[in-house]
Amino acid sequence: MSAITSQTFNHGPALNIPRGAKLGADLFLAAGRLLSRMLKGNARPTAQSSRLSEAEQVRELARQWERTDPGFAADLRAAAARHESDAHFLA
Repeated sequence: MSAITSQTFNHGPALNIPRGAKLGADLFLAAGRLLSRMLKGNARPTAQSSRLSEAEQVRELARQWERTDPGFAADLRAAAARHESDAHFLA
């Protein structure tokens, strides 16, 4: 039993975090906080035009990140599309 246990557990070095992963995560969280602040300020159900302009602001942020981090920019565009489609349900 001890031979199986000693082969099962690996006591080697911890997993290495890929370069840029922490920076990417921090940027993603910052964008989420920005979106959260924008939404909290205009959480009125009749503010469809406000939600559309917020979605456009997020798309502009995505354009700024397109060259350096296309994946992050795609996530921002998807979030803007969801935010914009929610405006149609609230109207």
